[in-house]
Amino acid sequence: MKQQRKRRKQHPFYIAFALVVALLAGLQALFHFRLPATATAAVVTLQQQIPQSTTVYEDVQTDDDESEAEEADALAEAVDTVMEAPIQTSIGTRRGTYIWSYAECFCDSQATQLSAALLNGITPAESRDQLQAMLNRRQLIDIRHSSLYAVDPLNHSMPYLVPKAQQLLNTIAINFLDSLHRKGLPLHRPIVSSVLRTVDDVARLQQGNKNATTNSCHSYGTTIDITYHRFQPLSSSTRHNVTRYDDELKYVLAQVLFDLRRQGRCYVKYEHKQACFHLTVR
Repeated sequence: MKQQRKRRKQHPFYIAFALVVALLAGLQALFHFRLPATATAAVVTLQQQIPQSTTVYEDVQTDDDESEAEEADALAEAVDTVMEAPIQTSIGTRRGTYIWSYAECFCDSQATQLSAALLNGITPAESRDQLQAMLNRRQLIDIRHSSLYAVDPLNHSMPYLVPKAQQLLNTIAINFLDSLHRKGLPLHRPIVSSVLRTVDDVARLQQGNKNATTNSCHSYGTTIDITYHRFQPLSSSTRHNVTRYDDELKYVLAQVLFDLRRQGRCYVKYEHKQACFHLTVR
């Protein structure tokens, strides 16, 4: 009888406890549902919205105007979402990943990067005419029409990358934009200064640059040069409007590359004379 009375007394307690747990679980779910989208999630959606182009790199009239307009609309929508998201921290650019020396933090040699290029890249093309078939087979992606980054006018290379390297470039641009937002810095695009070189391109480059390598990583569609002296403001629609020699932007870009290098996504070499980060996808 005593045990039955004890159980009767405990029964309301268990009911109350269960109700409290259920209430807390409901509040937690409601709170989670109402959380604003983070800058990272907002920018990542941009990568899925922008179509990839396989147009030939020639000065001819194409039907790219409509796709470029769609990309511009997608970019504007994504940026609006980013700007509505709260800056989650008030950290300065010197917090987080610490870059103590550009040369020491990014010291992957030509031999190291060439090994990765041989593993992930195409067979080097003798001339630019051979690249069209690779574009048609989707072995290469034309990177010019992305709104995530800017591409310089290319005199000694073509704007083509293997899909794996193009995905890396997209990730770099997305992480860079997100890092700038989180640090409260003006939003900028990174600028690509060199991409895929044919054998003929390398030969012409060597005529004016004795340091140009014959067996270049750039011949495999795996390697990208991103300048650290120029960045394009996200609000600008012209490539001539750039921000130059900004130490904060350079440092944030270095942080992004250092993190991806540490994750095993790429090899990176700091090029002083060329004023760029020379990187190859892994």
